[in-house]
Amino acid sequence: MMARYNIYLVAICLLFAATTQAQSLGEMRPYLDTLSTEQKLQLLEYMRYQGSSIDREVAQSYLQLDKDKQERALQYVRLQLMKKAGANDRTTVRFKQDTLQMGRVEEGEIILDSFMVTNTGSKPYMIREIKTTCDCTVLRRPMFPVMPGETVAIRVEFDTRGKVGLSTPGMVIYDNTKPNGRQIVYLSAEVIPRIKPKDSSGN
Repeated sequence: MMARYNIYLVAICLLFAATTQAQSLGEMRPYLDTLSTEQKLQLLEYMRYQGSSIDREVAQSYLQLDKDKQERALQYVRLQLMKKAGANDRTTVRFKQDTLQMGRVEEGEIILDSFMVTNTGSKPYMIREIKTTCDCTVLRRPMFPVMPGETVAIRVEFDTRGKVGLSTPGMVIYDNTKPNGRQIVYLSAEVIPRIKPKDSSGN
């Protein structure tokens, strides 16, 4: 039902834009700003259905990048054209820290943090999969090849419920690094029991 509502909303926006002759990007911008990312993607899909060119969309997006990012985009395109991209191309990386020190926290807290990783090699860095040894959640990781010299974040969430004491869960990152194709990083926290608030009687 919600998806259908969103499609209707996009259609209404298009119709309103058409009736007000919003032909230029400047005229369209106020309407775009009111849409969510999901609705904008639906709008793109609709415009492709109407005959717009995805090649033109890519070209226009490319022109919005500054020069160094354009070069990275070209590297990405070349990578996509390579057969078996990443299968034999190994690189090296450097983590800013291989253990995130989260300090002393109360049980029940949910901690958010990030591993920062830099591609120090000469080939694109690709993460295929991340597995965790506990109730850790990877909220965000790069789904694209990380070009040489680039630094990206791996965003993680750590749920401390039921983990009183010293907790050092691990995360195995399967990638295309030399020599083993994986990295192991850790979270570290001292989880203390939650202090129960006293009731009104002072107990």
